[in-house]
Amino acid sequence: MLDAYLKNGELFLKSKGIIKIDGETIRKTYLWPIEEMSGVAVENDTDAVAILRRFGFELSGKTSELLPSFFKTSGGTCSLCGRDGQVVSNKAFIFPFERKIDSIVNERNRLTFCQEHAFKLYSGMANLFTVPLGDETLKFFFDGPERDLRRFLRGFKGFWRERFEVVVREKGEKKSYSLRVSLTLSKHHPDEAFFAVLHEFVKSLHNRRLLEEVSPKTIRAYLVQRLDKKGQRYMERVIDGSILERLIVFLDKIQGKGREVQWGKKHLEPRDSAVYLFYENLEIPRSQRDRSKNSLEREEFIGKLLGGKFDFTLLNTIMMERIKAKLPLPLYYYTWAVSYLETFGGDSVDVETFKQVNGLGYALGRAMKGTNRERYLWELFRARGFEEFLNKLVELQAKLELSLDLRPIYENRREWKVVKAILLNGMLNALYGKEKGVSE
Repeated sequence: MLDAYLKNGELFLKSKGIIKIDGETIRKTYLWPIEEMSGVAVENDTDAVAILRRFGFELSGKTSELLPSFFKTSGGTCSLCGRDGQVVSNKAFIFPFERKIDSIVNERNRLTFCQEHAFKLYSGMANLFTVPLGDETLKFFFDGPERDLRRFLRGFKGFWRERFEVVVREKGEKKSYSLRVSLTLSKHHPDEAFFAVLHEFVKSLHNRRLLEEVSPKTIRAYLVQRLDKKGQRYMERVIDGSILERLIVFLDKIQGKGREVQWGKKHLEPRDSAVYLFYENLEIPRSQRDRSKNSLEREEFIGKLLGGKFDFTLLNTIMMERIKAKLPLPLYYYTWAVSYLETFGGDSVDVETFKQVNGLGYALGRAMKGTNRERYLWELFRARGFEEFLNKLVELQAKLELSLDLRPIYENRREWKVVKAILLNGMLNALYGKEKGVSE
């Protein structure tokens, strides 16, 4: 991650025509990366420090200036280039993601940098993107071959400037700052936040007809969130370019399946509806005060989605809990599942298997309507082995006087838990789905 962050700093400085880094260059340009990151004109260190704190940089309470950190040197070795000489200690605004607790990093092994690399790393914030999450933030940046990264960032920043805003409020001589990101999807956790950003980015690319031009195949995304309030530890997720490219294809597919709709008080445009009506119906109600608790399973599901897996078993748990709470099921389930499997392939079942098992479940669900056999949903759900699951399924079939082809169940015995989840999801949509052709 250190090298990837450094590359962003080098890319920014190069875009500004800065090749040689010395004390004079640092004094003249050190506010530029903060202005690029925030989109706000920064006049002095007081403003700079306030903005960095608002962006979630872990500055100490004593920090009032930035420049001295680049000139307060001691003898040592640069952690990047390995050269011995005068180095500066790492600060939260130079490389913000250093782990600091003694159990992870010995104090003697803390990061130190020569002045050149310290300033290049510091400049990496110019290409750092931040999404506020209550009292926390998600930070992310991209990495890749220089030419590809430059092209990708040009497209992404054009979109980001339309969605991201730093609001400045002045009271006398004091300024306060707040961050706003305009997103259609709600977000309480880091993976949700990145998915919500990606949804808007794909919409923007589609509307500007740039989907073919902005290829992320060689681009990696680094997602970082602190794990404690002191910024001692950080969660890091890396999304490879091949995954990122397919996520964009996947989102473009499901966005194209939507239609303009009024959902309660919210008006949804066609490119939003198929994403929104599935995603927002993945919450399990637990708390009215803290909605983040309601979306813990959704965060897990989206996290796996970002890793290249569509978790039917977890999704089935969410759907069963929503039925228990008398809440609507996620709409566009079939669209999401088929689009994802077509784009990524299946790690346990392929598209055809999904369609067969889902169709079997849907047929069972339709036959169950009005028969008072809903208890079989829970008996199938609680089945702890393939034999128990199969026996309950055969029993239900007999009760309904149906003769269905169960070969897809037998043929996928090794993945019986996934098959069971797909079957149950099909049954649930037949029994409780709200919209024909959407919730199926």
